Amino acid sequence: MGFHRERQPPALARAGITAAVLELLTAQDVAEAIGPADPFRLVHDCINPAGHDAIAACGEVVCCHCAKVFWR
Repeated sequence: MGFHRERQPPALARAGITAAVLELLTAQDVAEAIGPADPFRLVHDCINPAGHDAIAACGEVVCCHCAKVFWR
């Protein structure tokens, strides 16, 4: 057994699907789903209320409060 491969629907058919999905989603829903933009994950996990404080130590860049390694 296998699966039957088909071509993608034409662009006009996809536009209808996209419009239907966009009616259901709002910008607020999307923002909550993807969360804030923090690609390097620097904001969320430090025990210091003011945020990370990076220092150079032994060839690495680390936070002196939570020991998160930023660069090796």
